[in-house]
Amino acid sequence: MLFNTDISLNVVEMDLMEWIWLIIIFVFSFATTFFITWFLSKYFLKKGIYGHDVHKADKPKVAEMGGVGFVIVMLIVTFSCIFIFREDYWQHFTVATLVILIVGAIGVWDDLKALGAIVKPFLLLIPSIPIIIWQLVENPSFANDGLLLFDPTPYLPLIGQVRITIIYWILVPFAITVLSNATNMIDVMNGSTPVTMLAVSGTGIIATLVFYFKGIVTFPGMVLSILLFSCLFAFFWFNKYPAKIFCGDTGSLTVGAVIALVAIFGRIEIIIIVAMMPQIMNSFQIIHSIRGFRERREIKERPTKVLELSEKEKETKVAANPNEKAPLTLTRWLVSKQPLSEKEIVLSMGLVSLVSSFLALVTMILIVVSI
Repeated sequence: MLFNTDISLNVVEMDLMEWIWLIIIFVFSFATTFFITWFLSKYFLKKGIYGHDVHKADKPKVAEMGGVGFVIVMLIVTFSCIFIFREDYWQHFTVATLVILIVGAIGVWDDLKALGAIVKPFLLLIPSIPIIIWQLVENPSFANDGLLLFDPTPYLPLIGQVRITIIYWILVPFAITVLSNATNMIDVMNGSTPVTMLAVSGTGIIATLVFYFKGIVTFPGMVLSILLFSCLFAFFWFNKYPAKIFCGDTGSLTVGAVIALVAIFGRIEIIIIVAMMPQIMNSFQIIHSIRGFRERREIKERPTKVLELSEKEKETKVAANPNEKAPLTLTRWLVSKQPLSEKEIVLSMGLVSLVSSFLALVTMILIVVSI
């Protein structure tokens, strides 16, 4: 009896340490992202790394590539987790570090050199290579006692687990490139990326916690969702209206890739798809309306137009572009009935994301009752 009691105490202590590490990761990620973003918002502006805020009447200069700050923080945390959780999850965090590094590098390249609209989605297939190769080498048959970076038996609402082994190998690279580009395409207003993706990452935290207590291995996904939430929360204070720094492709692409990792490592694929539905629908609607992949710099007609500021108005209003050749976007849909200020548009985007995240949590409940 004494031996069994000691074992149970060790298990409790180990679990307690995991929770303590989660709190440390949240606090460290928030504080470090906050400080680095504050520094970059001033440093990049001085160095001439800036863009013009086209939704303001005076089109002020705003520092670009703000995502570099939280990408650095994500790399520090995931690399540290290789050693912190080395007994059970070091391979998950090694792969996560490689994915974030590759996507971040692609984002920096795109920010500095403007990758082509066709080249970028194909380049974003590369970050999935470490996941696929590592799984192929370590446990290609997905044996229960071997490494499972991903499990080809996703959970579906009211059905439970379904095995899609061959299809899942294809879905892994598809998930990273689709979610990265979808997040990138929603980054159009001050605060639009953190506001919408905080809801998605928050859903990831809740879903991985619930699955964790149901006995499903979701811990790496839980860590990544907490890491992403804390980084976005810190970044929000500098990216919200009026923005002091833009996210840039470096940040938005990496955020989408990390969400894909949360879905894969956390076993919450369907839940994340539902939570990301506004971003996914926005991206496919844009591609369909402009008839293929095109870089935003190549699109002559903008989806919206900024109205001239009247003497009574303190903020500029954004209206839908009536031109039929203008891309169909979530922003254009939100202002289709009447012009809105940038704050109102981002608030509306946040509400749409909250509704989608609520539906994702309903999906989670329907999955849990079927397990």
